[in-house]
Amino acid sequence: MAQNAHEERIESYHALNVQHLRWSFWASLAALVVGLVALLVGIAFLYMGTPGIGAELATVGGVVSQFIGAGFFVLYSRNLKQLNIFYGSLIKHQDTMYAIGLVSHLPENLRPEQIKTVIATLLTRNEPKQPMSPELAKVLTDAMHSASVQT
Repeated sequence: MAQNAHEERIESYHALNVQHLRWSFWASLAALVVGLVALLVGIAFLYMGTPGIGAELATVGGVVSQFIGAGFFVLYSRNLKQLNIFYGSLIKHQDTMYAIGLVSHLPENLRPEQIKTVIATLLTRNEPKQPMSPELAKVLTDAMHSASVQT
């Protein structure tokens, strides 16, 4: 598939997910506002001493709507995290395709070494970034020292 087609797919995927996130955000906000209004109306009815069950129902409905709105925001937050993860994965794929394309344009005598470099980078880029342990640092130092002594 052509590089432009990959870029278009990534951009359309990102645009669609951003649109879904916007709808999710505004639905969450609307649920919270409706719940707050219902809660305030219910409290006002209770404060004024309005007879009937309507005031109690409005208050309970407002509280329930607040919980629903909060649940929507939790889902919005999780969707946003997932979008960032998936989009990062797509960007890595795009970077891989760029690297392979660039290597294919190199002169024939330079390709094998650059292909090895690309492969090494691909194999190690998903490793977690961790500080070097003292034991590993000692092993590497000893290996470098023994290599310099041998030469």
